[in-house]
Amino acid sequence: MKIIVVGGGKVGTALCRSLVAENHDVILIEKDESVLNHITKRFDIIGILGNGANFKVLEQADVEDCDIFISMTEYDEVNMVSAVLAKKMGAKETIVRVRNPEYSNSYFKEKNILGFSLVVNPELLTARYIANIIDFPNALSVEHFANGRVALMEFKIKPDSNLCDMSLSQFRKKYGNVIVCAIERGNELTIPNGDFVLQPQDKIFVTGNRIEIVLFHNNVRPQVIKSMMMIGAGKIAYYLLNILQDVRRKIDLKVIEVNRERAEFFSQEFPDLYVVHGDGTAKDILLEESANNFDAVATLTGVDEENIITSMFLDSVGVKKNITKVNRTSLLEIIGDQDMTSIVTPKRIAVDTIMHFIRGRYNAQFSNLEALHHVANGRIETLQFQIKEDNKLTQYPLSELKLKKGVLIAAIIRNGKAIFPNGDDRLMVGDRIIVTTLIQNVTKIYDLLER
Repeated sequence: MKIIVVGGGKVGTALCRSLVAENHDVILIEKDESVLNHITKRFDIIGILGNGANFKVLEQADVEDCDIFISMTEYDEVNMVSAVLAKKMGAKETIVRVRNPEYSNSYFKEKNILGFSLVVNPELLTARYIANIIDFPNALSVEHFANGRVALMEFKIKPDSNLCDMSLSQFRKKYGNVIVCAIERGNELTIPNGDFVLQPQDKIFVTGNRIEIVLFHNNVRPQVIKSMMMIGAGKIAYYLLNILQDVRRKIDLKVIEVNRERAEFFSQEFPDLYVVHGDGTAKDILLEESANNFDAVATLTGVDEENIITSMFLDSVGVKKNITKVNRTSLLEIIGDQDMTSIVTPKRIAVDTIMHFIRGRYNAQFSNLEALHHVANGRIETLQFQIKEDNKLTQYPLSELKLKKGVLIAAIIRNGKAIFPNGDDRLMVGDRIIVTTLIQNVTKIYDLLER
């Protein structure tokens, strides 16, 4: 497809990388010439210097022939104006990044008065992701499929775990419909078979229906988050506090913010919240505010390095659950071995949301791509497809399907119920299937089959 991206920031750059990897024709509009030159040379795409909300710049980009127009600048208003203009000029679909909480109202969301195909708010999506982690603190990451009926969670096996030296066939007998769909050992990823034996330090990705996965989570190590500290009073913290206000379970919350004006805003916006004005990345402040006594700490400042170093210190003083915001994925190797650190990457969450939309538009003849998540630092794709009529995957039992190496059908959703299949099960028209794969850039369901 022909796709125009406006804005070469963190999300725009990551999006260009993903779009080029999937062989789309990409045009980037960026007003900073040095940024534009860097990205166009790196990904071998067409670049246009200028303002994405400028009619003449959009004409130069041939926006009337554009399949999808994506505006990702740091300014919400520019994104909205450029997308409305692009739509009027002939762009088939429009996607905008809108981050300001003031625009999170029913006119922009439910009523969609400006007619956008998709509105992406990376901070809101990240806040929801963190809320999932708070619900399941033993997991390093949590994703949901089929409207919450199926969960995918990541765990690290500790040396004293009863999972050590257990084969996956034994695992299946013990935990029923909880499936180990991928394993990371060292730097090597595997879609395992029943003979695979779990070892200490393995990272396992498991899927199951909500009840059984909750029981498995609690069996790993009973832990409930009753208190939480947030370092950094940015947009993610704002959205997260609003989400946590709606949950029935009460959590004691504290926020540390270095900017006085921002700290005062939070104390006014959330009257019951304990807000501290201070540097939450400073050792003396953290100790003074008893950070080590909190069940969880979310480090959400705008500086990745500060977040990482602060989380490492908090881990050393005994904080059971660290949630660390990191946008520069090259830094993740620094904290890869911490047992209870959950990494959240707003850039990746936003790009996954957009790529899910694009893949769904790209090929929907035999299946609909309904969800897309990356785990293991982007190396594993987990996808949800709906099986449509005339799909040849319905002709054979699963054991006879010639799936590519590194592909696992982890779950089938049929008539609202989750099935965790064996080789005798068959797919049916209307089924939703959840697939875990080491193959990158899957756009259609037949990409999973050997040619």
